[in-house]
Amino acid sequence: MTRSDYLAKLDKYLKKLPKEDYLEAMDYFREYFDEAGPENEEEVIAELGAPKDAAHDIISRLLDEKIVEDEKSPKNRAVIIWIAILAILASPVALPLILVLLMVIITILAIGIAIIAMVLALGVALLTSGVYMLVDSWSYLSIAPSTTALGVGLGLLSLGLALLALLAAGAVGKFAVKSISKLIQKAASKRRKS
Repeated sequence: MTRSDYLAKLDKYLKKLPKEDYLEAMDYFREYFDEAGPENEEEVIAELGAPKDAAHDIISRLLDEKIVEDEKSPKNRAVIIWIAILAILASPVALPLILVLLMVIITILAIGIAIIAMVLALGVALLTSGVYMLVDSWSYLSIAPSTTALGVGLGLLSLGLALLALLAAGAVGKFAVKSISKLIQKAASKRRKS
């Protein structure tokens, strides 16, 4: 690995830092290579370790500095939180954390889809039973008009509930599709920017 390869990989890991901290960190590494000279590049790379490890060390050190600064002036809390997140993601634990987060998202989506399917099934069942009650209630007209009225009322109630269930499932489904498409658009726009 050459100096430029090392710095390019390091740049990839550090570019999410606040601009001032990013520039300071990259200047530090460039000066470190400059002081060692081109003939000692391999020794410097071996001394620094993998770019990801060097980035993790810088981010951790920066986090410690920001926490100490914050004790003196509490205005940098958002920066500290952002650097803490970057430190977690730069650590070797990041991949399992991302996988867990991905599994949680998939689980939430599966539960949402199951709820929509359940409401749709309830709507279809209510619709079917409502139509059946309306048709069946007319067969009781010769026996007792009150039974027919009750059957018609229950059938209409069932149809109304079916309509509400189907409308609710449609609204929730539409909301879910819009939300997912917005998330995909945000992710795609962030990829284009980086």
